[in-house]
Amino acid sequence: MELDHPPVGPADKRDAEREERAREICGQLLIDRWVAKRACRDLLLDDELRAMVSRRLDGVGLELVESFTSDYFAVRLRRDIEADIRLDWATNARVPRGAVALLVILWAKLVLPKRIASTEAALKRHDAEAAVDPNAAVENGPISLPRDALYAEFGRKFGKTAFARYLGQLKTAGFIREDRRGNLSEGPVLDLLIDGVQMAQKLRDSVLWDVLERGGLDMPEPLETDDGHDPGDDED
Repeated sequence: MELDHPPVGPADKRDAEREERAREICGQLLIDRWVAKRACRDLLLDDELRAMVSRRLDGVGLELVESFTSDYFAVRLRRDIEADIRLDWATNARVPRGAVALLVILWAKLVLPKRIASTEAALKRHDAEAAVDPNAAVENGPISLPRDALYAEFGRKFGKTAFARYLGQLKTAGFIREDRRGNLSEGPVLDLLIDGVQMAQKLRDSVLWDVLERGGLDMPEPLETDDGHDPGDDED
């Protein structure tokens, strides 16, 4: 005698579709490490789908990260796992200390102004004495920084060879992008894998200048020898 299976209802069908979509999103995140929000609008609108994705990532020690100022979702190690210095994001991405110092500079120039502008716009929208026009806040476009200008300002601290290598490492890791004209802009994970509160505190405490001015890179000036060798390379 055959047992009758209960009919699949609309709710069950939606759950199955969410499960399949969650698998698809997690697979893409594990391969690429980030996805554009425009390609995953359902992740923004469907709380249950988001919970499914988060549970799947949590099972392998990862967490979904986003920022209202970023156009991407990304994954990173869970905070409790990253607390182990062997597994922090810089070590995991194989970013040496010199590149981290350059990353601080790039974050301050490409992300911090955007966050400040977004915060100010939000405050104006919620200010009872602000203009009534809801469209008064103008959306800011992407910020870019000429590579030559960055080198002119900070390149001597790193050395020409090391500066170029560190930029290449940060581009490969998805922190920055560079167009054909040599303009640097925010990459998919610059606003997501960097703790903004922590970074702002570091800037206030002048850690950046400690790194650059007090030899925190372990690279005495001049950073390069005449043959272009970088004596302070801290890569393995």
